[in-house]
Amino acid sequence: MTAETLSALANARDVATAAPGLRSGVLYRSDAPMTGDRAPAGIDVWPPVTVVDLRDARESRGDHPFAAVATVRALPVLADAALDASYAGMTLADLYRGMIVGPPGRAVASAVAAIATEPGPVLVHCSAGKDRTGVSIALALSLVGVARESIVADYVATTGNMQGVIARMAVIWGDHRPEMPEGEEMAAIAREMLTAPAHAIESVLDAWEACGGPEAWFLAHGGTPAEVQALRERLLG
Repeated sequence: MTAETLSALANARDVATAAPGLRSGVLYRSDAPMTGDRAPAGIDVWPPVTVVDLRDARESRGDHPFAAVATVRALPVLADAALDASYAGMTLADLYRGMIVGPPGRAVASAVAAIATEPGPVLVHCSAGKDRTGVSIALALSLVGVARESIVADYVATTGNMQGVIARMAVIWGDHRPEMPEGEEMAAIAREMLTAPAHAIESVLDAWEACGGPEAWFLAHGGTPAEVQALRERLLG
């Protein structure tokens, strides 16, 4: 990766590209920003007015790159649980289902409430813009009625960006990158973690349906009917 490549977000897009009928310029998703990044291609209004940062304290060391120009809401979904050896034996589906219960689930619901109510444009990001961001954006899209296949396609689109994401994460983490255990089983898990397979996000969509649908889940985890309505008014053209 060249310095030029590293100076722009690797996994940024306007969520309006996920499906017809979504309003552009109001909700973005990305990997973690770095100081000095260029404005992402395909996004007209930049920088965002509100940033929802889903990373834990180890990942978000120091001031956020947008702290001087945006309101930054820190909502760690997996507090102090960044990708490291603790994930040994865990699939992406396991990880994602763990994000929608207890405190992680409430953090995801709070992220979607912020998308609905904070001044926009709103940028939602974690480190890769894939896992915590993917689940949060999937919830937002589900709540406004976007078709399942479009939600899955938007999530899977991240796979093609992962080489750039990994290169940027290496710069951000520097010498603080976590150690991973060795072995073929761990290598297989790592390969899955570095892609965005459809079955992973489908497992979350299935779990929400089993709870009575995404709106029932959202309301049970701290969301309100007014926030659902505000989300629909913001995202739907």
